[in-house]
Amino acid sequence: MSQPLVSVLIPCYNVERYVEESINSILNQTYRNLEVIAINDCSTDRTGDLLQAMAEKDSRISVFTNEKNLKLIQTLNKGILLCKGDYIARMDADDISLPTRIEKEVAFLEKHTDHDIV
Repeated sequence: MSQPLVSVLIPCYNVERYVEESINSILNQTYRNLEVIAINDCSTDRTGDLLQAMAEKDSRISVFTNEKNLKLIQTLNKGILLCKGDYIARMDADDISLPTRIEKEVAFLEKHTDHDIV
């Protein structure tokens, strides 16, 4: 039985201090069938460079850059359209996910098909 694809949507704005640890907490999940959609919202620090370097090392990471600063809601709306997964996991670029986060969320949603959000 194949695992559903999970898109992890991460809007990024001036998070050079946190973004690598944050994305690594997703890449190191026990659940492996995932993509990371990272959107750089015109950061003025090294966020964009860090995202590109990470994407070069792991094909599950896709980096998009807004042409102008769209702020959080518009960036999320853009990101939803870019996600290819059966499920979308929302995460901030300064958050850290426990290693079993995605596994537990998918298991719950697969078991409770009457739920749309975890």
